[in-house]
Amino acid sequence: MSTNTESSNILLISSDCHAGALPSTYLEYMPSKYHEAADRWWLGYAKEMIQRTGTFFDQEAVEEFSELSGEEGTAKFNASSVAALAEADDAAVLALLNDETSPFAPRRGEFDADARLLELEGDGIAGEVIFPQMAPFGAGLTQYRNEVSPEHNLEGNRAYNRWLADFCNANPGRHAGVAIINVDDITVTVEEVRQAKELNLFGGIMLPVSTGTHPFYHHPRYEPLWAVCSELNMPIHVHSGWSPDYGDVPSAPAMFISEVDMWAHRPFSALVWSGVFERYPNLKFVFTETGCSWILETLRVLEFKAENPLFAHFKKGLSMTPREYFQQNCFIGASFLPKHEIHNRHKIGLEKLMWGSDYPHMEGTWPNTMEYMHATYGGIPENEIRMMLGENAVNLFDFDMNILQPIVDRIGPTLFDIQPNIEQAV
Repeated sequence: MSTNTESSNILLISSDCHAGALPSTYLEYMPSKYHEAADRWWLGYAKEMIQRTGTFFDQEAVEEFSELSGEEGTAKFNASSVAALAEADDAAVLALLNDETSPFAPRRGEFDADARLLELEGDGIAGEVIFPQMAPFGAGLTQYRNEVSPEHNLEGNRAYNRWLADFCNANPGRHAGVAIINVDDITVTVEEVRQAKELNLFGGIMLPVSTGTHPFYHHPRYEPLWAVCSELNMPIHVHSGWSPDYGDVPSAPAMFISEVDMWAHRPFSALVWSGVFERYPNLKFVFTETGCSWILETLRVLEFKAENPLFAHFKKGLSMTPREYFQQNCFIGASFLPKHEIHNRHKIGLEKLMWGSDYPHMEGTWPNTMEYMHATYGGIPENEIRMMLGENAVNLFDFDMNILQPIVDRIGPTLFDIQPNIEQAV
């Protein structure tokens, strides 16, 4: 263990944060021949958002969060304020996308490294793992949801990764950037993983939840990807966010939130049954923002099926059970871990769980992380709190405590901040 457990302050590393730049910024990170196509894609994305305003997020909830977080941009994004944009010309819409004060702009902390540190430190967070917001050509969380050429898809990934590396290097050692990849050409994908390692994106890589028209992850075509991630010690993440397009109807948001976690769970079965964890015992596989208690039932079901004599061939070449592979290879970025799930922490494995704020998303804990801590961690032993809130992330991602410890000493919350009213242990 590399953390200083004698410190009175507790290390907070958010295993789930997000960052993304203004569309025009990404142009600096891609060849000029792709600029026009990138602008066209952003325009299409903006027009879809305009069309669907008011049908996805509850407007009152958005306005409440905007008031709480101190930034009003998203609160202005409502049906009445943007209806006129449906008739605006392309130049006006594109200008709005690149206006950091507009309703379409990311929160400043998503692309301004100094603003980000102020907001994270105000929440007691010393380090973080960064996942994407929207990137050029829809790269990132929604990879393969939209029809985009493989060439443009790849350039979107590359532009985001290059930008993210510069963003993280503004504060070395505090941001574990996660590179995004596609799986169109696995030889190229392997090269992108190596490039991510060279860029010091030590958060690892994010595996697309969907593989588009390509075979799923049980297929042998992905073998070089597993091999290079194991070789370079690059954690592989799946993150909730992808889903089919449920359309612009009142029930669409309900369908999305009902199923979004499920899609990110699926790769686990593929890697178990195809023997990936058998061949690469040191491979690190991380589920982020997918909940955590689901894994217990999933493991029960997989082991039940594996014991059925009709399917004995499932286990050929496998020396361990699905539960054992989970313990060997897998981790969970449990994000805003709710009280009803923390009861399962020992069944899942304390060393497997990592807390995250989901900054700057409104469904996360920022900017009221301590209040959420009170609700979740009351009565939890201090050593367990330290593991889930920071130490597990240090061990998984190899954060440098020589960098983080002075920051923890300066900003980190105390045990009392997390547990002001000690409850009976749970």
